[in-house]
Amino acid sequence: MKVAGVALLSGILFLSCKAPEDGAASAGEVKELKPAPDLVLAKVDGSGTLSLAEHKGKVVLVDLWATWCAPCIKELPHLQALSEKFREDFLMLGVVLESGDPAEIQAFIVEKEIRYPQVLGEEGTKESFGPFLGYPTKYLIDRDGRVVKRYFGMVGDELAADVETLIQTGRLDEPTPSAS
Repeated sequence: MKVAGVALLSGILFLSCKAPEDGAASAGEVKELKPAPDLVLAKVDGSGTLSLAEHKGKVVLVDLWATWCAPCIKELPHLQALSEKFREDFLMLGVVLESGDPAEIQAFIVEKEIRYPQVLGEEGTKESFGPFLGYPTKYLIDRDGRVVKRYFGMVGDELAADVETLIQTGRLDEPTPSAS
């Protein structure tokens, strides 16, 4: 019985690195479009800072992750593929949190062959979008700089479809017929 319980717990931990807090909105739910925070964070490679506001006009996916989080690590190749697929209209941005020394983080990123921009989260970064659910948490931001969707845990194909839809149509919901 203990082995089955350990296997079940391991499976739950593999899907996310922290359970949602009581009262948190369900993953994906964004009740109203709010501006993304104007984060200005140091690049992991030490080459300066990156400002989220400077990328207004592009679709942006912000991934809050940690080097010790198994689901985060498993999802990195998928996020790298998204970054490569939508180069012109899209910014994939990793925000590394609670992961130690920048040199060690940079070595980890190089080892995992992650080439999209990575920045170092600071105190309060993970809460800047709203209640933090755990790792990994991602926020999809439209061209106008508004958060349109939140994802908790490993997402997969839904994420790629949402990014593509937002790039192509500028929205995720069904278009409303215009009154003519």
